[in-house]
Formats: sequence, C-alpha cells, structure tokens
Amino acid sequence: MAGGAAYAVDKVNSRDIVNASIRSIDLRNHKAVRGVDVKRNSLTGRQVDERTLKAASVARVVGNETGACVLQVPSRNCVSTTISLNRSSNLLVIATGNQESIVGRGQASCRITVDGLAEPLAVNPGEAATDNTDVTATNGFARTFMPSDPLSPGPHTVALSCKRLLGQVRIDSPTIAVVAIGAR
Repeated sequence: MAGGAAYAVDKVNSRDIVNASIRSIDLRNHKAVRGVDVKRNSLTGRQVDERTLKAASVARVVGNETGACVLQVPSRNCVSTTISLNRSSNLLVIATGNQESIVGRGQASCRITVDGLAEPLAVNPGEAATDNTDVTATNGFARTFMPSDPLSPGPHTVALSCKRLLGQVRIDSPTIAVVAIGAR
C-alpha cells in the first residue's frame, strides 16, 4: 500500500458519528430511532406523537351514576365507585348532582369521601329562602376534590356523601368521576 494506512472497523460508536448526520434511511431497518435508543426522559412533548401513547399507563379513569338519592339526617353515600391503583397515584375527583326539595323548603350538605374520609369542606347546594319545588329549579352543583397526598396501590372507594339539613331533600342524578394520575 503506497503511502496510506488501512485498518478494519467492525463497530461504529458515537465518537465516530458527526452530530445530526445519521438519518432513518441509514439504519438497518430504515425505521426511525425507537424508545430503547433514546436516553430516558430526554424527549419533550413536541417530539412525541400523543396518538401513540396508551392513556391507561398514565391515567386510570372510573365513574358511576345513580338514580335519585333521598337524604336522611346521617350522611348517606349517594353515588360511589372503586378505583384500583397499580402504583401510588394522585386522584382528581369530580362529583355532580341536582338538589331537589320534595315538599317545601329543603337544604342538604354534600362532601366527597375517599376511603370513608371526608374532604375538609362540604358544598351546600341549598335553596332559596322561599319554597323552591318547581320542576325547572335544579339547584345543580359540581364539586372537585384532589387529596393532598398520593394514595397507595390497591382498591380505594370514592363517594359523594350527602345529608339532609332541612326539609325533605333528594339529590337527583348524582355522578362521580375519578381520574388517577400515576405518581413517579
């Protein structure tokens, strides 16, 4: 060999490649780089096609709806659902309903409970100071709650618990939705 040097290369590593010089066509299967080829947590939202994500691995959603819930003086769960967590997760709970007086003026108090523990602040859908039994009066309410600490893995019961404060009251169409967002 006249004036040149030759050596055999059986492996190319990152020091041998100029940044941004490799394209999908240069790869053996002519496909883009896969997740195993990328450093963990190095991609941003713009680099990810959200349609390819499996939402169940990020968030779990459950919910329930029941018929009318006639209230008593002790609290009563008007609607509940159970969510099973695979890992420690934060919860977002959304509860809705319509308070209706059965006869005369009425008032109720509702709270979201998680595993029987009530949120610190109740919502009082309430009524006007006068009789509000008209069928068009819904006294609708929506309540959201997010416990301050993540819940441990396993099943958890989440409920909308309501009690009568005044008169004969029912909660129509109580619904509850729970979104568990996996904590790292």
